[in-house]
Amino acid sequence: MKKLKFLITGVSVIAAGTFAAYIYFKNIAIKVSHPLNSSQVVPESAIMATFFHPNQKAITKLQQFGTPEAKKLITQSYTEFQQENLAEANIDWETDIQPWLGGVMFAFVPGEEKPDMEPINLLMVVGIKNKLEALRFVTKLKGEEESRVIKREYQGVTIREITDESGKTFNLAILGDYLAIAPIAEVVEDAIDTFQGKSVSLGEKATETLQRNTGVENAIATIFIPNYSQLITEFADDLPENQNLPNTSLQEFEQIDSMVMGIGVDDGGVRLRAVTKLVSPLPPNLIKPASDKILQRFPAETMMLLSGIGISEIWSQLVTQAQVNQSLQDALGMVRQTFEEVGLDADREVFSWMDGEFALGLIRSNQGILATTGVGGAMVFETSDRSAAEATLKKLNQMASQNKGVTVKEKQMGEQSVTEWQMVGIGDFFGYGWLDDNVLFVAVGKPLIEAMISMPEDGLIDSESFEEIVGSLPKSNQGYFYLDMEQAMAWVDRYPFVNLLMPRDVKAILDSIRGIGVTGSWLDELTNEMEMLLAL
Repeated sequence: MKKLKFLITGVSVIAAGTFAAYIYFKNIAIKVSHPLNSSQVVPESAIMATFFHPNQKAITKLQQFGTPEAKKLITQSYTEFQQENLAEANIDWETDIQPWLGGVMFAFVPGEEKPDMEPINLLMVVGIKNKLEALRFVTKLKGEEESRVIKREYQGVTIREITDESGKTFNLAILGDYLAIAPIAEVVEDAIDTFQGKSVSLGEKATETLQRNTGVENAIATIFIPNYSQLITEFADDLPENQNLPNTSLQEFEQIDSMVMGIGVDDGGVRLRAVTKLVSPLPPNLIKPASDKILQRFPAETMMLLSGIGISEIWSQLVTQAQVNQSLQDALGMVRQTFEEVGLDADREVFSWMDGEFALGLIRSNQGILATTGVGGAMVFETSDRSAAEATLKKLNQMASQNKGVTVKEKQMGEQSVTEWQMVGIGDFFGYGWLDDNVLFVAVGKPLIEAMISMPEDGLIDSESFEEIVGSLPKSNQGYFYLDMEQAMAWVDRYPFVNLLMPRDVKAILDSIRGIGVTGSWLDELTNEMEMLLAL
C-alpha cells in the first residue's frame, strides 16, 4: 500500500545502518525512553534488538562534518525519500510523525516452523511521546480510501491490520507508551502478552546485557545480542544446504555469551564500540596487549597499517577450521601452493616462526622504483625462533639468485646489516634486516629499506593524522587497523581512470572521511572490547 511504503522503506534504511538512518531521525526531540523500557514489550525469544535513539545532539554533531558535496548528497537523498514515500502517502514528516515519535526498537523474533512462515519475524516498538498525535496518525492511515483496515480485539487491546492493494499487511497496536508494529499478527499478540506480564520479556531475561554501557557519546543506535550462539544457530539454519556453517565454527560461536554494540557521534566522528562477553575465561597469554615498539619504525607517510600479535596462532586456528570447511581449505591450499612455487612450506617455514607482534604497512613514496606506483610496502615481524626465520630467508635468497639479472648482496647501512635484492636497470627493489635480536623487517624499494633501518624523525605514531584517527582509541590493545583516507585519496588521484570509474556519490562520501581506526582489547579474561572510529 502506498500509504505504508514509507514504513517499509524506513525499516530497510534504518536496519542498513547507513547515513540515511541518521537523516531518518533528523530534528526529532531529545526526549526518548531507555532501551530497557522498550524491551519490556519484546518477547524473551528475541535473538537481537536494535534501539535507535532520536538524539538531536548527535544529528547536530553529524551536520558539522563532511564536505559540501557530501552534505549536498545527504540532503538530496533525504528530499528524495520524502518525495518518493511520504508525499505519495499524503504524510508530512514534521506534522504527522515527528510530534509523537520517540525511540525505536527493532527486535528479531524466531518464527514458528511452518512452510509459509518466515524463520525470523520483525517486531518494531516505537516510543510514543504524544499519544494524541500518534492516534491522529493511525486514524489518518486508516482513513485513506486505498487502505483496508480490520480491527479486532486481543486481550483487551485493539489490533489494526492494515492491508495494501498488493496484499501486504502490517499489524499495529498501542501498548501504553509504545506502538507495536509487525507484518505477522502473532508477533503483535506476543508483544501484547509480554507487555501485560503474561510472558517473560527480553528486558527481564537480558537485563545485564541491556544495561551494559558501551560508553559512546551522543548515541544514535545500540545493538543488543543477548544470546550470541542462538543468533548464529538461527542464521545457520536459514542458510542453503551448500552454505551451511561447519560444526567447528558453530562451536566457536558458542564460546560467545552476549554482545552489546553502540554507535555514537563525538568530536572525532562516528564511533562504534562493541563489548563482547565470553562464556568461559581465556588464558592470560591470549589477552596480553601489544606494545608500540614495532609501530615506532613506520614513518608518517604510512597511509595504511595493520598490526597485531601472533600470526602463527591465527594460521593454526585457520588450519583447524579448514578441516571441516571446504571453502577455507581451498583458500589455504592456494596460499600453500603460492609458497610452494618458491620452494617454501607455508606451515613449517613461513607462518610457524611469526609468533610475536607484527605490523604491515603501505607507505607513500615517490623515490626510486616507487616513483611509478607512488606507494610501497613494509613488514615487521617479531619472532622467538630467529634461526627458523633465517633458514626461510636463506632459501628465498637462493631462489632469487637463480634468476638472471637478480643479485643478492649483504651490505652495511650505517650500523645496520641489510640483505638486498638488486635487479639490472632497476637497482635495489627488495631488502630485509634484523632490527634487533628478534625483530625482522622486510621492505620493497630502497627508499623504504632506508626508512625502516632507523627510527624516523617524523614517525607515524607521533603524526597528527595518527593522533586524530586512532589517538582516542584504547592505548592498551592487541593491535590497530589504521587508514589515512586523505593520503589514500591523494594517492588515488594519481590515477585519473580510477576517478572516472568511481561513482561520484562514493567519492563525495570518501572525501568526507578523514580516516578509519580500529582496535581490539581485553578488559578482562571474559570481556573483549572492539572500538572503531570513522574520523570525519
